[in-house]
Amino acid sequence: MSDPEKVIDYGLVADIPVSRARYEQLVQFFWEYYAELAFQRNQVYDSLKSSLREGAAPFEFSRWQRVVKYRYSLDPLSTKGSVVDPGGRFNIGAIDTARYPVFPALYLASDKGTALAELLGRDMPGSSLTAEEFVLTKPDSVTAVSVSGKLESVLDARDRRNLAGFVNLIKDFRLSGPLTAKARRLGLSPLLRLVRTVSRMVEVLQDLNWRAMPMRLDSPSPSQVFGRIVMDAGIEGIIYNSVLTHKPCLAIHPQNFPNSSSVVELDDPAPTQNVHTRIDAATFENFL
Repeated sequence: MSDPEKVIDYGLVADIPVSRARYEQLVQFFWEYYAELAFQRNQVYDSLKSSLREGAAPFEFSRWQRVVKYRYSLDPLSTKGSVVDPGGRFNIGAIDTARYPVFPALYLASDKGTALAELLGRDMPGSSLTAEEFVLTKPDSVTAVSVSGKLESVLDARDRRNLAGFVNLIKDFRLSGPLTAKARRLGLSPLLRLVRTVSRMVEVLQDLNWRAMPMRLDSPSPSQVFGRIVMDAGIEGIIYNSVLTHKPCLAIHPQNFPNSSSVVELDDPAPTQNVHTRIDAATFENFL
């Protein structure tokens, strides 16, 4: 889908009632859009999960980086910040809890520059600076920690072969006639591109503007919906490339650690004994 910001009108103060009415129409439309696709996904949900599990494999990482805002310094492995609206690329935050169930994720990057860019570089498009240079210009207080771990089941979303079976199951999804007509009336028809190919699936998962859907239209982005299915499949993580630095990142689902030998832990000593430093089957609930 194209940038949802393009479907929202802006104008004078006198236009606010009209803009508000259009906003409410858009929110209702995207709820119906989500519901129609969710119904079709549910018909093949077990097969969708199986297709993703077939591509999952163990993954070990050493001295990857986690950057959090300063207020989370004493709980750097907590996933609680990920469920704040709008959530993360592969997890749904508190957008509309009655309609879209919230679930967390822990985000890591393979190097510190990428971790910083992922946290602070969301406003950089159009800047003449690199992602690393851009974040160094921001005054925000942050904490960076080194993290290592071993996961039993990780989906590498960079490998198109791991997405082919999933796409084959959803490529024939259709919108109903009434919803298609409503899209036409709202001027949305050119924006509604369902996934038909693996290439399109990659575009969706790597969308630079994924936050626009949850932040402006109170609806999860396609990558967040995909993250939900991965999590429901029992897979413990998703590897993907940062759209800012093109280097590897990892979204981890600790809620899938029960009955698993997977572990994620800080590499360096904690400043106090009160800091939770290790996520595993016995401790994962401390981080949710």
